[in-house]
Amino acid sequence: MINLKLRLANMQFEIDKIQTGYCMLVKIINYDELYAMLGSVQTIVDDLNKIVRKICNEYSPPVFSQIDHNKILVVLSKINEKSLSKLSLEIYKASQLYLNKDLPSAYINCQIATIDFPKSSKNSIEMYTLLIGILSDGKSSSYYLKYDKNLHDLNSIRNANNKLNLLRQACALKTRVFAYQPIIDRKTATIPYYECLLRIPDDNGNLISVGPIIHEAENKGLINLIDFEVFQMAIEELVKSPETSLSVNISNYGVLDDNLLEMAEELLKKHKVANRLIVEITETLLNEDYERTKLFINRLHKFGCRFALDDFGSGFTSFKQLQNLPIDIIKIDGSYVRNIVSNHHSKYFVETLVKISEELGIKTVAEFVENGEIAKFLIDIKVDGMQGNFFSPASCQR
Repeated sequence: MINLKLRLANMQFEIDKIQTGYCMLVKIINYDELYAMLGSVQTIVDDLNKIVRKICNEYSPPVFSQIDHNKILVVLSKINEKSLSKLSLEIYKASQLYLNKDLPSAYINCQIATIDFPKSSKNSIEMYTLLIGILSDGKSSSYYLKYDKNLHDLNSIRNANNKLNLLRQACALKTRVFAYQPIIDRKTATIPYYECLLRIPDDNGNLISVGPIIHEAENKGLINLIDFEVFQMAIEELVKSPETSLSVNISNYGVLDDNLLEMAEELLKKHKVANRLIVEITETLLNEDYERTKLFINRLHKFGCRFALDDFGSGFTSFKQLQNLPIDIIKIDGSYVRNIVSNHHSKYFVETLVKISEELGIKTVAEFVENGEIAKFLIDIKVDGMQGNFFSPASCQR
């Protein structure tokens, strides 16, 4: 097989010759599974290559095409974006319907990425690198991805990775800390508990929120470790501060992780702090795996933990579903709270939620209370608790 350097040199020659067009990369994303089952995947790669070439010929005959292990690299002369999208859809359809009577357990699951030249780049090595990056970042399950400098720029990817490495470093060196934001009780104006918000040092040693990094941590496999860290940190803090109650956020991945559940149970058996611990989970999790989420909640409920459903209103949980949820607290999504004074829909939603929650014996907490006018409205409709910068920003000191 022609080595990659020569292949990209040949590709560059064709790019220079036609001046404008698209590079397309078609990747078999189930290649490793096929190899484990079959021992050789060459027949399937060759068959996919035939599919790609046949469909491309109907739209824009390739000026360059090469197989690279589990990928097929194609250069097309300029066609309009609509045709390019249709071409990609046809490849996806044909590959998904691929059958081989000699290989009854085989199938093709491919992703397709394209980049235009010379607008995005005119260098074959750079274009190939960008296409590989698009199909490797794990952010999309779509069969077709078109290069977008704002989403796929290599500098942006590097910057995101650098920030994620700050999080890794903080975990490895134990320099991560909690900032605490109080929840204010409507009736007593006291603080029943604090929410723990993870902070890490940046390159200059200043503490920053991990909020903007969490999505990358989810995409790149770090989030389970973060869940372990924050749960352990919360338990340690509760042990040190016997008069304090805390809430801690666990990701959707963590709630579905049997190892985290096992660790949580071991810690709660060892340290009798469960009655002062509130675990916050997101509403979207209920739509991903309701039964396993319910199991996680019920197992930790037995120790005395309470559970809060965070960002309620951002997902698709109905008021009717609330009757069957083993939830102690509902945190109302900030998008409703921020404009509750001026937006009729937000007013109606929050008022209705508060009434129904009260009937079900579930406490309500409004997030992002940023001014006194919002706070007064929430007090008038009898929200149980409030949280936001109007009362106190998050701080590393309680």
